[in-house]
Amino acid sequence: MNEKKRNARHLIHPFHFTFLTFLPVFIIIFGALFLFALNKANEDQKYFGRLLRGLQDPNVRQTVINYRVSEFDTLETIAKKFDISVDTIIWSNEIQEEEPIVESIITIPPVTGVVHIVEPGETVETIAKFYKVNPQNIYNYPFNVFSVDPAFPITVGQILIVPDGRKDSKTDNIEEYKNNINRL
Repeated sequence: MNEKKRNARHLIHPFHFTFLTFLPVFIIIFGALFLFALNKANEDQKYFGRLLRGLQDPNVRQTVINYRVSEFDTLETIAKKFDISVDTIIWSNEIQEEEPIVESIITIPPVTGVVHIVEPGETVETIAKFYKVNPQNIYNYPFNVFSVDPAFPITVGQILIVPDGRKDSKTDNIEEYKNNINRL
């Protein structure tokens, strides 16, 4: 047999032909996966860098913001946009169920929960009990500021964010009333 034909016989083998056909596809797929992993690693590096610099969650807003409601906004879409609950928006703005909110300016708390203004005689513990949360939730929120005096960590008029706090709603009061009647 001719020396050239014997050496070139592997080029006509079906496996070799298939491999050469799909090699560019493999290169593109693995290249895309590599770029995706590199991008994800870069995002994670930025996230952890911000987290370590401030020792806080970089996704948590620090303050309450004002938001102008546009024509097609609903409470649900606004809540989803700011990653909070609908109840949080209702509690912060004292919105009635059927009240139109288009073109009004509403306040948006930084997290799901309640924005509380400290009244005379209140403590973190009484505020936590009122909103049905653990006092540690209030202490742990990174943007609540407390004085160094352990006897008086909060002052009258101070704004506190109560993460996961709940205000009593009409449905809560009705359920409590039903439970009290059932106990009689």
